[in-house]
Amino acid sequence: MHDRDQKWARGAARPSPTPAELLGRRIAALRGDAGLSQEKVFLAADIPRATYQRIEMGRADVRYSQLIRIAAVLRCHVRDLLP
Repeated sequence: MHDRDQKWARGAARPSPTPAELLGRRIAALRGDAGLSQEKVFLAADIPRATYQRIEMGRADVRYSQLIRIAAVLRCHVRDLLP
């Protein structure tokens, strides 16, 4: 469990989502709207599975080149991925 999640589990106020978490949620939502699995996206975007999973969880620093490839697979603009 991540430190932030442990503190929340103990009853502390849950902090606002980080920009990376908001980005990951947005990508996951657009992927779901497109009816695509994580596997289809990371394979088509040529991103390692673990990296893509960390992106959706908001636990990875995303390269712009990765955002471009993800947007292409999701048939949207990079700006549509940004929270």
